[in-house]
Amino acid sequence: MRVLFGQCSDPRYPRYVMIVRILLGLILGLASTSHAFADLVLYNVPGTNLVFILQGRATVNPGATVTFRHPTFGNLFMNAADVKIFKVRSVQSQVTNHLNTAKAAGDLNQCLEAAREALKIGKLDLFYQACKAAWEINPNDDRVKKLVELKQAIDKPVAIDPAQEKIMRDFTKNRADMKFVRSKHFLLLHDTSDRKDERTDMTRAQERLELLETVYESFLMKFCLEGVELDVPDKLLMVVLFAEHEEYLKFVTLLGPDLASAAGFYHRIDNVAVFYDQGTDQSFELLNALNHQLQSDRDEIRRRKLSGLADVVRFADTLSLLIEVKRANLDIEVVSHEATHQLSANTGLMPGDSPIPVWAAEGLATYFESPKQAAWSGIGAVNAERLEWYRELAPLTKISNIDFIVSDQLFTRSANNFTTLHAYGQSWALTHFLMEKHFDKLVAYYRELGKLPKATHTTPEELQKVFDKVFGKDKTALDKEWRSYMRSLKTDLEKTLAEAK
Repeated sequence: MRVLFGQCSDPRYPRYVMIVRILLGLILGLASTSHAFADLVLYNVPGTNLVFILQGRATVNPGATVTFRHPTFGNLFMNAADVKIFKVRSVQSQVTNHLNTAKAAGDLNQCLEAAREALKIGKLDLFYQACKAAWEINPNDDRVKKLVELKQAIDKPVAIDPAQEKIMRDFTKNRADMKFVRSKHFLLLHDTSDRKDERTDMTRAQERLELLETVYESFLMKFCLEGVELDVPDKLLMVVLFAEHEEYLKFVTLLGPDLASAAGFYHRIDNVAVFYDQGTDQSFELLNALNHQLQSDRDEIRRRKLSGLADVVRFADTLSLLIEVKRANLDIEVVSHEATHQLSANTGLMPGDSPIPVWAAEGLATYFESPKQAAWSGIGAVNAERLEWYRELAPLTKISNIDFIVSDQLFTRSANNFTTLHAYGQSWALTHFLMEKHFDKLVAYYRELGKLPKATHTTPEELQKVFDKVFGKDKTALDKEWRSYMRSLKTDLEKTLAEAK
């Protein structure tokens, strides 16, 4: 990481520019949940050319200040001169309006379309409102009946299997400091604190379980809404959560050195998903140290009653909030990604004991992950980082083509982490296209993977044949359609800025 140092002649203002320069390099993509009315706020950090991109509600106050209301974490305070505010349409209000119009017209199909849109913006509660509206219009519709039946199956208690606790104890090498907690569908082994967060009134483990449950229901409902009935797992899904990144690293070193760079992973053999508290890795250690120093500077300014440093005080007061936003966004991205791996293996979508091409597994997980920089995270949100990695490789058609991707050669020939990131970008891009434009065939392809021999390895030629069986050998038209689709794909920020012009 490159650290830029700024200088200031005012001795009372010794670290401000340096701190904000470092901080902006660490905090990426401050996503937020959409309100009925939304503002896009570009915040230029005083004394620098660095800009925060925020989504929420901004109010210009007397005295040339701005209060920015984050819908989850609270208020940030800024100088109006440092802020550009764009009024934009809220996607949640658009979905709500769509649903209200459909309800008024008694249009069942449009109610289900509104349900689909609600999942895309990560609003499970709005999804259920749309499903309820569809049921009220016609409870005997087959699609509606299947959604109701799935919800009933999801709500049934899952029996506790004592054998799972032993599996997890053995998996974690019988650490005495780890304890169990369960939710409706998950069994979590963790060593996090039992202290409750003042904002959520939940422990860290409870927060993680709530997030996992949201991903669980959204995943199953997405496929049901598209006409694919998956198996509701009859056992709790096993998850491990480490309180500290350092402890996570010690653990994964025993499993494989390649996992040290992962923010979480799904261990397919033992059927366990593993995470650590995203607020404890090295980037957060530095960020927390900066926060502590800046808070000290703020307290010193207030103690000495120094004037002319309102910017420092405001920034110090919002820094802790920004850390929480960053941590929450990373939690959502990592959990939605790894939980998708676990769910695809436990719902019958993908085979649990046959070889799965890396592109297929990671493509699906990246499609379902809620990117940390998305304005409104949900299923199929456009991940700016994945899109950029795709775009960098797209001109190299000898390797950025469907045959090369589905034969898994992008991954098997990756020489380092840099090229692997490009492989992830291509896998995400192809999966995003197929999920949106050829959903039925993609699911059929996943089913065909289950017919592969129960072996630990398959050749590129074997993997190619599975894809060809569903999509055909000639990919010319499909490849052309894919590239056209990717050229049209925009991130939330790109679409918002275009709309705000």
